[in-house]
Amino acid sequence: MQKHFLFCLCAMAMSAPAAAEPWVRGFVVDRYEPAFFYGGRSGTEERGSDCPKGTIGDNDYRTMLSTRWRTEDEIAPLLLKPADDTNPQATHFALETAISYRGWRRDIETYINPFGAPDPGMQQVTGKVAEGFDLDGNPKTGGFVSPAGVRGVDNAYYRASGCNMSYRGTPYHAYLSMRGIDKMQEGLFTIVIRLSGNKNPTNDDDATLEIGYSPDKAAKNAIGGINSEYSFRQVKDTQYTRVKARIKDGVLETDPLDEMRVPDFAWFQANAGEALYRKGRIRLVIGTDGNVAGLLGGYRDWRDVYAKDTWNQGQPEPNSATTREVFYHQNQIGMYYALKRNADGFPDPKTGRNTAISMAYRFTAVPAFVVNSSKPVMVEVPESEKSRVKMAEKLRSQFMTAIATKAFQNNPFPGKQRQRKPAQPATGAAKPSDNAWNTPSL
Repeated sequence: MQKHFLFCLCAMAMSAPAAAEPWVRGFVVDRYEPAFFYGGRSGTEERGSDCPKGTIGDNDYRTMLSTRWRTEDEIAPLLLKPADDTNPQATHFALETAISYRGWRRDIETYINPFGAPDPGMQQVTGKVAEGFDLDGNPKTGGFVSPAGVRGVDNAYYRASGCNMSYRGTPYHAYLSMRGIDKMQEGLFTIVIRLSGNKNPTNDDDATLEIGYSPDKAAKNAIGGINSEYSFRQVKDTQYTRVKARIKDGVLETDPLDEMRVPDFAWFQANAGEALYRKGRIRLVIGTDGNVAGLLGGYRDWRDVYAKDTWNQGQPEPNSATTREVFYHQNQIGMYYALKRNADGFPDPKTGRNTAISMAYRFTAVPAFVVNSSKPVMVEVPESEKSRVKMAEKLRSQFMTAIATKAFQNNPFPGKQRQRKPAQPATGAAKPSDNAWNTPSL
C-alpha cells in the first residue's frame, strides 16, 4: 500500500506542468537592413514583381547637369571619356561639385534646397507584396500584402525606394545593406536585445522586450557573422526602448508605441545614431537553435530620412550625397520628392501634408548576455569622427531650416567647395543666364 502511494505521488509530479519561473534571454544583432521585398529570383538587379524594369540603372549625368543657366562648354569637360581624360580624379571631383548645383539658379545648393530643382521622377515599386506592419490598423490602406498573406501592410519607404540599387536584392545581399552590416559587425554600432518574463521563453503573455545600443563591440567570426554568448552592456538614456510584449509559440509581438527609439541603420559614424519611430512595433521569431529573426518598424519623419541618407559622411566635398548618386546610382533629388510624395502618416496640423513615412527593418540576432552595468554607459563617438558628425548635423540643420522657412539656405562649408570648381566655359562662350525665376511649391 505504501509503495503504491509513493508511486502515485511520483506519477503525479511527473505529469504536472512545470512551475513558472522568471527567465531572461539576451541577443546581439548580427544582420540589419531595410525590409525590402525582392521580386527577382536571385542577385540584385533582376526584373521582378516588385520592379518590372529591374533595378534602377546609373544616373544620366548629362540630363542632371542640363539646366537653363549651364552651357555645353561647362558640361562637356565633366563627361569626358576615360581615353580622353588626362586627369580623371580632377574630373570626378568637378562632376561631384557640379551636380550639387542643378536648380533653377546657379547659386542654389541643390541637396540643401532640393525643392529648388524640378522633380526628375524615379521608378517606384509597383508590386503588391511587402514586409512590415499594419500600422494604422486598417487592412484597406497601405496597398501591400505581407508574404504570409496579411493585408494592409504599411511600408511606403519601400514603395519609394525599393527599386534603387542600394537596398534591392535577396535579403542581406543588397549593395548598401552589405556595407552597413559589415560596418556594424566591425564595431560602428552594436544593437542588443533582452527578453524577460515569468512564465516560459516561448509562451509568455506578460514578457518584456528591451532593445538598444551597446558600447561593446561584437566579435566577428571567420564566416561573416558574429560570435554568440558574449557579454554586452546596454545604454538606456538614448537609442533604447523597453516595452511589454506577448510571446506565443516562439513568436513575440509588441503593442504599438507612441515613440520607439532604436539604433539607426548606418554605414558611417556621421549617419549612425538614434532612429525615432512613431507607432513603433517589433515582431520576432525565436528559433529552435536559439537565434532570432525579426522586424521593427513604424512611422519616421521623412525629412530626417532624407537628411541622414544625404549627409552620411559628414564632409561637404566630395559631398556625401554625390557619393550616393555616383556610386549607388540614386538620384537624391528624386529621392526627396519620392519620400515627400509617399509620406503616409502624421499630417501637419497647419498644411495637412504628411510628415512621416511608414517603414520596416529586418534583423537577425544570436544569443548573448545583455547585462546592466554597475557604472553609467554612453554612446561612444571616436574623437577622430566628432568633427564629421558635427558637420553632418550642421548640413542637415540647414536643410531643415530651408524646408521650414521656404527660404534657400547656403552651404555652411563653402571653402572646400571652391577648391574643386567645375570646368569653366571656354573663351568666347555665351555667359550663363541668371534670369529671375519663380519659387516652386514646397
